[in-house]
Amino acid sequence: MDAVSTVDEYIRQAPAEHRPLLERVRQVIQETVPAGTKETISYRIPTYRYTGNIIHFALFKNHLGIYPGAAAIEHFAEDISAYPTSRGAIRIPLDQPLPEDLIRRLLYFNIDLLKDRNRPNWHQYRESWKEAVEIMQGIINRMDLKKEFKWGSDIYTFQGKNVVSWGGFKEFFSVWFHNGVFLEDTEKVLISASEGKTKALRQWRFTDVSQMDEKKITAYILEAIQTVKDGREIRPARSKPAEPAGLLKEHLQADPAFQLAFSKLTPGKQKEYIEYFNDAKQEKTRLTRLEKIKPLVLEGKGLNDKYKR
Repeated sequence: MDAVSTVDEYIRQAPAEHRPLLERVRQVIQETVPAGTKETISYRIPTYRYTGNIIHFALFKNHLGIYPGAAAIEHFAEDISAYPTSRGAIRIPLDQPLPEDLIRRLLYFNIDLLKDRNRPNWHQYRESWKEAVEIMQGIINRMDLKKEFKWGSDIYTFQGKNVVSWGGFKEFFSVWFHNGVFLEDTEKVLISASEGKTKALRQWRFTDVSQMDEKKITAYILEAIQTVKDGREIRPARSKPAEPAGLLKEHLQADPAFQLAFSKLTPGKQKEYIEYFNDAKQEKTRLTRLEKIKPLVLEGKGLNDKYKR
């Protein structure tokens, strides 16, 4: 699907035969979530936020993806064992009925987790920095940037990439450049707030609005947009290939044919099986999943092959 800014647009872009399904998922969610829940698009898919993410959903060629998060996946492991899952997702085949009751229980579970959580309050000191916010908004209004809501705050993006955001705090007003590591920083003002942890993000702090020079801030943002046009970004480091462990490793070692078939799978397919197996916390669930995956492995198939585009 093309990039969209509302759930209505997302549904309109879906194939006609699947729109009723998406509308029904949306209705089930809207009937269940508490008042004040925000319906938005995040990571290009429908998202529902209260004091944090409650749930996401997305349509694929052969399945509906429901994303309630890792805690819900673990809690309902037995209930969802009939569906392919990953650490935070449930894949519901399009040829199966929509499990409305299960979706409601996932929602209630996440709502209960979030109900006592303080809302992220990035704007606690917003009134103190009202003029600074107005300056930034004036700058942004002259640029080809899209406003999106992520991580409890507004972020301005270009071609789907995070560019700039800001927030007021007790002691300072901060402008974040999400690809700031690539900026020339001619004014020598950018800092990394979490040295050793933050790779690309840099911020420019102001202790008084009089320090905010619109021309200089504009130049930094334009340079940040150019880094996106140039395709400059820090690529995630390759993680160490996943290795079977525990019960799965024992069964592989005990069955040469099973081990040989598993070794012939691509690293990506091996990882899918290992994560699927490890996500099960109970021994009973792991044995059930082992019975399910073994025939697929012996046939040289990946766990989610039938659900991929």
